[in-house]
Amino acid sequence: MATNRNSYTLTDILGEPLTKQEALTYVRTNTDATTYQRFIQMDVAYREKLLRFIMGKNGLSITYDEVFRYVMMPGGTTSRLEKFLSAILGESVTIEQLLPREGTLLYEEGSFVIADIVVRLKTGSTVNVEIQKIGYMFPGERSSCYTADMIMRQYNYLKNSNSNFTYKLMKPVYLIVFMENSPELFHVTKEYIHKKVSNFNTGIQLNLLDNIYYIALDTFRSLSQNIRTEQDAWLKFLTEDDPDEIVHFVNDFPEFLPCYHDLIEFRHNPKEMIFLFSEALKKMDRNTERYMVEELNKKVNNLIDQNSELQNTNSKLQSCISEKDAIIQELKQKLAQNNL
Repeated sequence: MATNRNSYTLTDILGEPLTKQEALTYVRTNTDATTYQRFIQMDVAYREKLLRFIMGKNGLSITYDEVFRYVMMPGGTTSRLEKFLSAILGESVTIEQLLPREGTLLYEEGSFVIADIVVRLKTGSTVNVEIQKIGYMFPGERSSCYTADMIMRQYNYLKNSNSNFTYKLMKPVYLIVFMENSPELFHVTKEYIHKKVSNFNTGIQLNLLDNIYYIALDTFRSLSQNIRTEQDAWLKFLTEDDPDEIVHFVNDFPEFLPCYHDLIEFRHNPKEMIFLFSEALKKMDRNTERYMVEELNKKVNNLIDQNSELQNTNSKLQSCISEKDAIIQELKQKLAQNNL
């Protein structure tokens, strides 16, 4: 990664700025009545965030479906996505083909996976990239289902295209899940990249196919750290929208300047940005409600378990008390007999 200090300004990175009034006028004149009404009715904090991006005063988190795809695959090319995946996986990868999302067997109503890219590598491996605004409950169980689906899709593809199919043709699959707001279970450590590691107690080496990466972006952002690796730099680019931080970052890593220049295109398309923000907010609200219900159910089940344990403990105490009372009564009777 390049680290030579340059002198880029926010204008160099995000384009010529607009005043707030200019930005509001631009939004109003470049959207239809329905879209503009969506903008007006948007949550104030998000409306201001979107407006400041259109003004060129703030960056934009690229963890929105169309934004992620546009920036990672400019003009339909995959070289930038290859660099990104290589940094995350820690090895050089070459993309052979983008796979259709529609082919997946798994779908959950109300789920909020906003950037789902599935690719096949030159090696034959499949990589699925997902970005979750709010991390799901039961991530282990979900990941197992997702990777099982990926393995079966590969199996069916190879089985149908090879008359002499053997399981040796099967290649590893990779599920990479980025979480903007990770579940509580990921907060027990300051590590932000969680990679599944499988081994057998006997030491035998088997070629298991599923590889799972969970990346807690909120944990990454909470750490005050220097960007030392290409992987860190990509995660910084993925999440940073503070203007001062962006200027500092691009001056240290100017190779990301073209990525930010691609973001400028969205400043000139307020209708699409309003749609992306409003749809994201609706899905976030739905997924937040779902998450809260799952959390409450979890707490209720924990309380039921605790109550059961307390009742069991209370039953044992009552038994001990009854036994103690019986012993005391027996001693009293003996004392009374002795006194006679």
